[in-house]
Amino acid sequence: MSSDLEIFMDMMDDVEGGSRFVEVVEPGKDNSYYQGLGIHILKQFENNDHYFHFLKSILKNYNELEQNQKDEIYELLNIQPNIIIKEKIVYKGGKKKNTKPKLNNFDDY
Repeated sequence: MSSDLEIFMDMMDDVEGGSRFVEVVEPGKDNSYYQGLGIHILKQFENNDHYFHFLKSILKNYNELEQNQKDEIYELLNIQPNIIIKEKIVYKGGKKKNTKPKLNNFDDY
């Protein structure tokens, strides 16, 4: 599902002069380059709201990561695993007694 901003950004890439964003990610660099670029971008955020929207756009391809990469992100974010209950304990009662009330025919009133 594409947002309006994504459609707009795709259109801006076709226009001469390109995008209004200055940061250009160079392909074919080592992982330290991309990590450094991420730190450089993080330092430019003015508040947590800007960081939140940036992070939301970055995490769009999260499901395409390998499982070990996802596990490393879980550990970094300190995400605790959900507790899943697998056993169900059922207690059985003894014989059922007749719980229907009985009439008292022996009282002398």
